[in-house]
Amino acid sequence: MFQSIYELFLGQNNDPIYADEIFTPVGTMTVLVALVVAAVFYVALGRWKPVFHRTLHWALTLVGVLIFGYAYAVWYAKDRTGADDADSYMTSFGGVNVLLAAILFFLFSLGLRYASIFARRTPF
Repeated sequence: MFQSIYELFLGQNNDPIYADEIFTPVGTMTVLVALVVAAVFYVALGRWKPVFHRTLHWALTLVGVLIFGYAYAVWYAKDRTGADDADSYMTSFGGVNVLLAAILFFLFSLGLRYASIFARRTPF
């Protein structure tokens, strides 16, 4: 599933390690991080106190998820390929992972915001 998403935007890489060992773990970790962070934002913090519930807080949380998505994708690709520096495919892979993380966090936000007391109207 993740291979088709990434290759839709990136194209197929000549190195089969991306399809075999990189796309699935990075995509799975991105889904898990976006879900856990959204759950913490809405279920834990959004039910605790009316302190962390504004759109700015949501946007800062989103930026944190996006930074993680990019950094993790590039780091994991460098680690698995054994490259010393990130090449253009790795940085593009990180960019696509940022897009995936943004879409997932937004969708999880739409689903989890009704579990919140104070952040029910966030991000809108």
